[in-house]
Amino acid sequence: MKKIFQYIMLAVVTIVMASCTSDIEETTAIAGKSNVQLVVGEFPAFGDSQTRAIGTPDEGKTSWAEGDELLLEMTSKTLGTKYAAFTYNGSSWELTSGELSYKEDEVPTFPHVYYAPNYKWEAGKLVLKEGKAAGTDEYIEGKANITPNGQGINVSFADATRNYSRLRIATMPNKQITVAFNNRYTPAGSSVNAIFPRYTLTSDEKGNAYLYGTFGQYCDFEVKYERAPLASHTFYQAAENAKSYALDATVVSLADEGITYDQIVEDVKKELDAGKTYINLMLAPDADEETLDAIHIGLQDARYGSINLTLIGCKKIPSRGFMHFDMLKSIALPDVTEIGENAFSDCTELEKVVLGNLTKVYGNVGKKGIFDGCRTRYIDLVLSEEQKVMNGGETEDRYCWTADIIKDYSGSDEHDGRVFLGYEFMSVTCDY
Repeated sequence: MKKIFQYIMLAVVTIVMASCTSDIEETTAIAGKSNVQLVVGEFPAFGDSQTRAIGTPDEGKTSWAEGDELLLEMTSKTLGTKYAAFTYNGSSWELTSGELSYKEDEVPTFPHVYYAPNYKWEAGKLVLKEGKAAGTDEYIEGKANITPNGQGINVSFADATRNYSRLRIATMPNKQITVAFNNRYTPAGSSVNAIFPRYTLTSDEKGNAYLYGTFGQYCDFEVKYERAPLASHTFYQAAENAKSYALDATVVSLADEGITYDQIVEDVKKELDAGKTYINLMLAPDADEETLDAIHIGLQDARYGSINLTLIGCKKIPSRGFMHFDMLKSIALPDVTEIGENAFSDCTELEKVVLGNLTKVYGNVGKKGIFDGCRTRYIDLVLSEEQKVMNGGETEDRYCWTADIIKDYSGSDEHDGRVFLGYEFMSVTCDY
């Protein structure tokens, strides 16, 4: 006679794998004709990093939540191997796919039980769900066995060991970021290194985005918002299994109405004093000369060519806006559409410039204007994929480069020649 578990609540016992503990919560649920005591311990939380922590520690997921899923494999000597998924409804676990059955006079075994939200059973194998990518969630294996009375299944993660690490990226709340790896990264659930993987992640309401995997020695990656770099990191030592790491890709808002010159100076200086080389600021669309001057003052103690500055939100850069910003190694202005004369003049240490979809760039007597005094042949320039060819000419009683109505810059003669606004660059990329 078969015993079918389609209506049996799953008894789950989990033990915290981090340093924190909590009281065990007990609930009773009705299963078929009998009451089943459901004992639920805490989710095996990761805990937060003790290194490179940003602000208030954030442990991420710490408890089972409605919609969580466990994937079980069961073997019966008589009936063979079965596969099933159980889903937590907020108070109990319910069988939502597959079947678990065995003869009453035998004790089945459970070779595998997983908490792996990105995966599902398919033909006896774990495969990625549609739209999911390896490394964007947990992949934990636990243990399971039949209860002594044969009426339930105990699942435990007490002896489970994560053979991967977690990377917490602290950034802006509810924003899409990209994370691009160059080497030595293996996503959780995989056994082979990913080849230059690129992830698109959406941060939660606290501003956190997560990746799970093995970060080998010299694994390096960059975090971007749109085309603007927010942070980069190299693991000079391989990351430790079951440990959480935190990377600061936060953005400081200077867009509040009424913010003073001195406040801007102070906020920028705090970032510098914290040892940051990536400084990310949110500005108002109409940020003026005074705002940029305050940023300059806040950065004045930085070493030459040491700062990667990203300014989000500003649409126009005034004339001479970044003149003599000799501390800049790179600058990213992903939202800018209009730039005034001599905006980057004499920024002699610049190595990379990221610009938005430009429509107007004003020149000076030399008819170039924004990069005079810069060694553009040593600068990598990144433009919007929508960027049009810029045509020079007299406009509004001054020289102005304006965007062509039809002709794309990408693939043009200027692009092939690494020329933009009359300057020659080391490289010009239209970022897709």
